[in-house]
Amino acid sequence: MRELLNSEGFRGAVQAAADQVGAVARGVGHRVTSGEPLPVEVFDDPRDDRVGVTVAVRHPAGVGMEARYGLLKRSAEAAGLEVNGLDTGEEI
Repeated sequence: MRELLNSEGFRGAVQAAADQVGAVARGVGHRVTSGEPLPVEVFDDPRDDRVGVTVAVRHPAGVGMEARYGLLKRSAEAAGLEVNGLDTGEEI
């Protein structure tokens, strides 16, 4: 399994999915208060046991955009990915 999760084929598939999510998020056209496009970044984020790619908005407005519009969640869903919340193990 480790070999598969570190393979170039898997890396390519993960990178392609992340690039698609980033493109969808950028395509929405949200802007920050300066008028500049909201910076959506796609970057390598490997783990010890597998390849990894992250799509993020590393801008102060990013948290608000996600809270208000679900920008990254909806972009991932539009790219065909299933998005689930974090399981904290706590009962509500």
